[in-house]
Amino acid sequence: MKILFSIVFSLVTAASFSQNNLMMKGVLKDSITHNALPFASVTNMNTHQTVLSNKNGFFKISISLNQLLSFASVGYNFDTILMNEKNILKDTLHIFLSPLTRSLSEVTVYGKIKLSAYQLDSIKRRKDFFETMSEHTLPVFSNANSGAGIGLNLDHFYNREKRKRNVISLFDLIEQEQYINYRFNPELVSKYTTLSNESLETFMQQYRPTYNWLRKHVEEEDIIYYINDKLKLFFKRK
Repeated sequence: MKILFSIVFSLVTAASFSQNNLMMKGVLKDSITHNALPFASVTNMNTHQTVLSNKNGFFKISISLNQLLSFASVGYNFDTILMNEKNILKDTLHIFLSPLTRSLSEVTVYGKIKLSAYQLDSIKRRKDFFETMSEHTLPVFSNANSGAGIGLNLDHFYNREKRKRNVISLFDLIEQEQYINYRFNPELVSKYTTLSNESLETFMQQYRPTYNWLRKHVEEEDIIYYINDKLKLFFKRK
């Protein structure tokens, strides 16, 4: 998998123009099968708001001009898109994520260490990411989402070393979203709540745990207690 670089990384508040605080619609799909990707996370990297795609891959998120959106789904490479003047005027964003693939030799080697599915996927993403980082020339990003991977190009704004540090920082932030997706997944939540369809989507959106909380509570039992506590609040509010 070849990871593309080309979006300007900036975690400061975006410049304020007429296209401010818009509700952007989009749909997430597999880049190969074009099947919908449900329960994928869509994060505004400027405001840190995260929403989940529904069972048909659709999502809505608040954005402003020149803010950066990231997209992450279990078993897939993540991607990003800059909401520039062209993208912000689109009626619907169509985002295609590329599935992670590992060679038989990689699976065999990692299998001996008994890594989790999340660890295997994370290792693959990091391997692909740093291979691209080592390229002398960073390829140009296409405005049309290609499903090929993350795109970041900071050549005009930072020196090379500072650019690398910022790109790596962004990579780590999106990896945190991937970790949440693995730990707080619809199969697990549905099992212990018996919720489904829109109720499940609403519950997972409202009570999505933070990365720091999950890192401090590493056992599945911790998640079960968390889900039970939040489920009481969920039904109380309803």
